[in-house]
Amino acid sequence: MAWIEDSDQNVLLVRQAGGLKLWTLPGGKVKRGESLVKALKREVYEESGLRVQIGSLLGVLDRRDKDAITLLFVAVSNKQSVNVKQTQKEIIKAGFQAALPKKASPSAKYFWSARKGPVKKPPKIPASTHQFPETPVIKQLPTPKKRADKPFGS
Repeated sequence: MAWIEDSDQNVLLVRQAGGLKLWTLPGGKVKRGESLVKALKREVYEESGLRVQIGSLLGVLDRRDKDAITLLFVAVSNKQSVNVKQTQKEIIKAGFQAALPKKASPSAKYFWSARKGPVKKPPKIPASTHQFPETPVIKQLPTPKKRADKPFGS
């Protein structure tokens, strides 16, 4: 999920098209082989039309009820207006909000209540991910040689 503020410290929220039509922070699932940063940039663009830079990790929510973990990253956009694509089927509305609407997702409620203060500028160190090779290479270490000239522990 992304925490994106406008110049007035309002937070970008999106309204889901299905189910209970809850308001939530933009974000979504990571595709196989996709980095966290790339996935979040893609999801924010798909849901709001904004191109963003992803910054530091702000929070982690263990969603045991869904057998998932939700990560919250700060994101910064140069644009302040959102544009939900007409082809987007998951989101019906997006906009910057000063307060969390009553019909908000559990994740949005959790992160909103845990927020410490406004994000005024992008961090100097952007978030990144490292992907390990699919087949790990394990090197066997040499077996230590036993020394016969000294007893163990002396």
